[in-house]
Amino acid sequence: MAGRVTIAQVAEEAGVSAMTVSNVVNGKPGASEETRRRVMEVAGRLGYRPNVSARNLKAGRSGLIGLIALDLTSQYGLEILRGVADELASVEQELLVNASYHDAVREKDRIEFLARGLVDGVLMIAPVLEDETVRLLRRQNLPCVIIDPRRLDVPLPRLSVDNYHGMRQGAQHLIDLGHTRIAYLRGEEDLESTSIRFQGFEDAMRLAGLKVDEQLVASCDFSYASGFRAASRLITDHRPTAIVAGADLMALGAIDAARACGLTVPADFSVVGFDDLPQAAQSFPGLTTVRQPLHDMGQKAARALLSLIEGQRLLMDHMEVGTHLVVRNSTAPPSHDGRAPGV
Repeated sequence: MAGRVTIAQVAEEAGVSAMTVSNVVNGKPGASEETRRRVMEVAGRLGYRPNVSARNLKAGRSGLIGLIALDLTSQYGLEILRGVADELASVEQELLVNASYHDAVREKDRIEFLARGLVDGVLMIAPVLEDETVRLLRRQNLPCVIIDPRRLDVPLPRLSVDNYHGMRQGAQHLIDLGHTRIAYLRGEEDLESTSIRFQGFEDAMRLAGLKVDEQLVASCDFSYASGFRAASRLITDHRPTAIVAGADLMALGAIDAARACGLTVPADFSVVGFDDLPQAAQSFPGLTTVRQPLHDMGQKAARALLSLIEGQRLLMDHMEVGTHLVVRNSTAPPSHDGRAPGV
């Protein structure tokens, strides 16, 4: 078909009104599933493409979504970003990406910049989100969804994972294997998720009749290096048979620390992480970990933001997604005497 295919041409071919075609291609309700299927089939066959610029101009929108990530180097943030990008591409929205690098002033400056009509809404991944930045977002009436907030009581729509039950699963896996001397690597203390995950670990131990030894608990900063250092010290000084880490990068550091101490994973020492980053499946041995559905989190947050931009109310301000344990090859029953070999 020569020239640009119009809504009228799709409507005539599909045997429906132009308004019905417009509603279907723009994702609006009202048409039956059969009508939607027929319209989309005809639109695809004729090569119809909505005029996104005209649509946004008519609605008084930019067609851009802002995203402020904690940084652009961590696989954690990039997996969430990939989910956001996939969801927005499906509705022909463009993404403008910024990074705060954990800097509260930079984060607020980015919000002020984006709120000048540049974007229709903003997504924020694990932001610092000081009170003044929250007030700015609300004052500007800029639709916003927070992904993995540092505190759960932030007065904005937010999405998090079930940190508590996820970590209980991870700890219970080691308990079921027969481990009793289990060390724990905490994450950054200014994140509420750090405390929630540790509570899940503590409760799993307590319900199994095991005491959490404070000497086997160390604070880290979610990095590989901090996991390596803390695990090396714990293995050398206190000889646990297993470690649960509050993040995969720390867990991967713990695996290498065990090797550096002369231990074999998992024959001599077991490790459980939390995240299921791509590196977890690619490491040797593969890391047993609690999976956060990072890609799905990005998609769900993007859908929620698009609803807010359309003027719809969310069913709940705090959305939570589930986690589940992925068992790979970094965990096994403890050695016959229940303790790691001397190092």
